[in-house]
Amino acid sequence: MRLTTHVLALVLAILSVQIVHGQTFPARNVTIFVPFAAGGPTDVIMRILAERLSARWDKAVIIDNRPGAGTIVSTAALAKSIPDGHTLGVATNSFAINPAINHELPYDTLKDFSGISMVVSVPVVLVAAKSFPADTVAELLAYAKKSKEPLSFTSPGPRGVGHLAGEWLKNLTNIDMTHIAYNGSAPALTDVVSGRVPLMFDLWNSVKPYVTDGKLKVLAVASADRLRDAPQYPTLAETYAGFDVSAFQAIIVPSRVPTAAIDKLSVDIASVVSSAEFAEKVAPLGVFPKSSTPRELDEIIRQEIDRWAKIVKAANITVD
Repeated sequence: MRLTTHVLALVLAILSVQIVHGQTFPARNVTIFVPFAAGGPTDVIMRILAERLSARWDKAVIIDNRPGAGTIVSTAALAKSIPDGHTLGVATNSFAINPAINHELPYDTLKDFSGISMVVSVPVVLVAAKSFPADTVAELLAYAKKSKEPLSFTSPGPRGVGHLAGEWLKNLTNIDMTHIAYNGSAPALTDVVSGRVPLMFDLWNSVKPYVTDGKLKVLAVASADRLRDAPQYPTLAETYAGFDVSAFQAIIVPSRVPTAAIDKLSVDIASVVSSAEFAEKVAPLGVFPKSSTPRELDEIIRQEIDRWAKIVKAANITVD
């Protein structure tokens, strides 16, 4: 059975190359594995992308939600899919963080996948409760050094990009901070707004309504660039060169997908992502369209894995 499956995959891959060169790719419906449940931000964005790709290809683009194990369930399924370019997957920050924390993944993150294109990026910010005595990072550091107890910070979930952003800041500044784990952004935000937990690293689109209402204040932007819609807030990189934490969503495929199919997918997806229509549709979600070439995305993922591996090791973070 294993040999039969391998032969079938090879035949389909060869046909895929022929189809691409014949300018008829994709030859049938396309499936996108989304590693989160339906209705969440990633799912919504991918459905917008799928709608536009379907119109471009005149083929159905089906969203297949496969949540679980911090995106590992969906990624493992993608690794086992037929590598003909008709099954795509979504990579988020967890795709790069997981290999740093979990050394027994059912796939090889670098060897088993190829990048297609970035889709969106989302800035990450450090916010504080309105009652917190510091308004800037400099004031935060001064306060932390005088405090007899470690400062608490939270994020949407353990071992996620917000958690690791806090660990990175902690290592850079040598201040004592303790991560308080929550399951999701909503309960964490509730406790930060109330002052139970003073600090939080979260996505800008998640905290923006609370900042606008005056319930939270931004101490700094964790992403490399200042916010497009709120440029008054300084970045951590302005004080700590190289500090750059953003969330991203990208499209990947199994590494055995033929180069011709990868190139065709990349051109078509980047074209949609770069369109004014896509930008208009995702704007209410607080994300920013960002396309890339396959080679650029592969390099971004390699850099993300290296960076998070160092931070995870320094913070001694492991799978529970």
